[in-house]
Amino acid sequence: MKMKIKAQNFNLKETLESGQFFRYKKEGAWYYCFERDTLFKIRQSGTCIEFSGTTKDHIVRLFGLDEKYEKSLKELGRDKTLARVIRKYKGLRIMRRDPWETLISFQASIMSNIKKIKLNMELIAKAHGKKLLLDNISGHTFPKPGELKDIEKLKACSLGFRAKYIHAANNIVTDKKLKELSKKSYGQAKEELMKIPGIADKVADCICLFSLGHTQAFPVDVWIERAMQKYFKNKKAKPKDIRLFAQNRWGKNAGLAQQFIYHEARNENNP
Repeated sequence: MKMKIKAQNFNLKETLESGQFFRYKKEGAWYYCFERDTLFKIRQSGTCIEFSGTTKDHIVRLFGLDEKYEKSLKELGRDKTLARVIRKYKGLRIMRRDPWETLISFQASIMSNIKKIKLNMELIAKAHGKKLLLDNISGHTFPKPGELKDIEKLKACSLGFRAKYIHAANNIVTDKKLKELSKKSYGQAKEELMKIPGIADKVADCICLFSLGHTQAFPVDVWIERAMQKYFKNKKAKPKDIRLFAQNRWGKNAGLAQQFIYHEARNENNP
């Protein structure tokens, strides 16, 4: 059954295509999205969001539609350097994804790119999940923690050296443990995540920001390094210094600022 909701200041396209979410297929105006054991479709016309295959609560949570977005934009918009990018991509939201699938997707992101991450995630689901079908679009559920036991099977998902990290995480992580991290402070959550093999600063910050609700997290990759050097004159600054600069400048909105900067940097490079 199709449902409709109103969403002010939300841009579905910019949000889904901004490097936060990897398992989706676009067919016409519809995005077919896969998250854990759910396949749903969603499209936008103005402020109207139409979807099928999931609940309103899931859509609101996943796309951050219950956040105080206007307040965050107003605060960030006082920064003249950010104001232009905010106007350009207004409606871009920070998603609140499933923590386990987020963890695996960003482990797969190490020294990689979005196209390859999408392939990795699709292959992992296909090799370990159950088939899903909506309309004529098919895909697979994503395996639960503990179900990625066969490292050779993981290697066959084009993961390369990342397979050993994902295999190790599978033996350590549970949904319960990840849920507990959302209740801890940002610093505590990040510290715990970095005990998992293959999770350093950037990956831990991605997990904190895109699934655990720690909005001050500021992932720093090569795109962000270049953009911060360009826009904020952070010449030759180390990732740690860039992250601290951003968190001091934007506080709890640092993660949203990062996503605007990241999205602009990628689009400038791929017009």
